[in-house]
Amino acid sequence: MRFWLFLLLLISVALALGPISMVAGGGESGFVDGVGAQARMFKPIRLAALDSDSVVFADINNHAIRRVTRGGVVSTLAGGPDKKGYLDGPAEKACFSSPHGVAVRADGTIAVADAGNDVIRLVTPRGKGHYDVTTLAGKAGQGGNVDGANGQARFSAPHSLCWGVYGELYVADIGNASVRKILEGQTTTAVKEGMKYPMDLALDSKQNLWIADAGLMQLWRWNAVDGLTAPFPSVKLDMPHGLTIADDDTVYVAEMKANRVISLDMNGVPTTIYNTGLNRPAAVLWETGGLWIADLGNHRILRLNLL
Repeated sequence: MRFWLFLLLLISVALALGPISMVAGGGESGFVDGVGAQARMFKPIRLAALDSDSVVFADINNHAIRRVTRGGVVSTLAGGPDKKGYLDGPAEKACFSSPHGVAVRADGTIAVADAGNDVIRLVTPRGKGHYDVTTLAGKAGQGGNVDGANGQARFSAPHSLCWGVYGELYVADIGNASVRKILEGQTTTAVKEGMKYPMDLALDSKQNLWIADAGLMQLWRWNAVDGLTAPFPSVKLDMPHGLTIADDDTVYVAEMKANRVISLDMNGVPTTIYNTGLNRPAAVLWETGGLWIADLGNHRILRLNLL
């Protein structure tokens, strides 16, 4: 009898979760490292693949950079609610202010858009699971719009990041309605005209930079030859906040206001991938066989099976 009750419970859970294979956090906000529903977050907003088993995310109101595995294990790499501010050094002591964007380089270095400090930081591995935090560009507490050497560069609420294939780092500088590029110690403006609120960035297989514009409710595509173009000029999205592109160049978008994640075909026609119980989905990250979602309003991270 107990076996059948247990089996029915498993079936009911599977039906409730549908395509979801992992959930971490959820419900109440907070700051707790742990497994699954025991973990607590406070507005997770951006995602980046850290290794084959986990992703790193920016936890805005906890002022922290955190990690979640496929098994739902959440741990903190740097920062915390008691460490709001600005301090470089060992990750155990480093301080952030409302970090928004994260992007992982091939060597495991994590770039962070530290929006509250108006700077770009690096979280660099130093072995045995430990990290050091340094400032790559900008000056804490001095927002603005200045190109030049990284120490003299100024940003305004940098929001998301994307590493390029030549070591360049693209930054969605939302306060300046621009995309900046950091390369070899210099910060330049890569994209300026046409955008309103460049919210998220992603590269496709041809190294075109895609931009989710939450102000104009559309997607942009940019490269150095063609400049800024609108791939789907007649399609208006419902606050595109998160963007990711699969290996086959399928585009996935987290529509924050519509509370859904969609895919777009070559004509921009949307297909809903997931919308069950989402509350302000802020980011989406593709990986082989699945999608990760930062469900900001529910303070949780989801992973969906796509196979």
